[in-house]
Amino acid sequence: MKDLKIYLSVCILLSIVFSSCKEEPPYINYTKPQSTFDTSYIISPIPAAQLKEVLIEDGSGASCINCPTAAQMAEGIVVANLAANPSRSVNVYTIYPNLAFGGLTFPVNKPPVVSKYDFRTDVGSDIINFVTVPGSIPSGYIDRAEVSSTWFIPYTNWSSIVTSELTQTTPVNIDIASQYNSSSNKLTVNLTLTYTKSDSGNNFINIVILQDSMIDAQESKDANGLYFYDSVYVHNHTLMDMLTAHTGDLLNTTTNRTLVPGRVFKISYEKILSPRNSSPSTYPQPQWDPKHLSVLAFVTRGLPTKYVLQSKKVEVQ
Repeated sequence: MKDLKIYLSVCILLSIVFSSCKEEPPYINYTKPQSTFDTSYIISPIPAAQLKEVLIEDGSGASCINCPTAAQMAEGIVVANLAANPSRSVNVYTIYPNLAFGGLTFPVNKPPVVSKYDFRTDVGSDIINFVTVPGSIPSGYIDRAEVSSTWFIPYTNWSSIVTSELTQTTPVNIDIASQYNSSSNKLTVNLTLTYTKSDSGNNFINIVILQDSMIDAQESKDANGLYFYDSVYVHNHTLMDMLTAHTGDLLNTTTNRTLVPGRVFKISYEKILSPRNSSPSTYPQPQWDPKHLSVLAFVTRGLPTKYVLQSKKVEVQ
């Protein structure tokens, strides 16, 4: 009888424990667009490798006196490269992070020059926090190459690092196309990634949506080095959003998706370009303008390198 009581007590205790320990499903961030199509296979023969296209990620701010100089530096690099290498591009996008940097990223509020928009984004902050946070801006990443034990590079050094990166090769070809449906406001991005050489470790696809030709206030300096507030500054290739996680979406998600010559990934993403209402301040964010949108895709290696293997950009319209 005593043994029976002990047995019943143990059963009751176990039933209480298991009823209070229901399995919780894993957390999934549903706010990020998910790929609408994702398949992989091997092809033969292996295509020729594309020329490496270098990526400049420019950390900027509207109240940053030297940021227009950095933007001009990047544009000069793009133009010079196209003159020397007409068959490939240097791809640039500008990150306005939701990080203070001593107020350099804040919208301009110097009447009569006052910002219409707030270009800062949380995803911009996520990218900078992921790669590495610089001491100040303007600074940027060049293919996220580690230089002198850091990833963020002062804009005065961009040209030499780009020149070095242009001598590198890439193991993966990127072919990208985009479509915009004006009736549904849906943006569709189709990617084909083809490996021409093997690569080890994890690789990630990153897709950013950029917008050009946004006229708004910007702190700047004149030819004499004196600062002023420019009310008609043109903000170009500005980061608006990301179709992937800020760390990129993993390509080789299973053991049979080996990154070997002939490996192909076909991936599609969709996003409804809904009105942009949220903002880190009282200033509104700029609205979508399909005529000035572009999509930039790049493949990165996983930690600890974060290196950009290849990048490609396409206009939406």
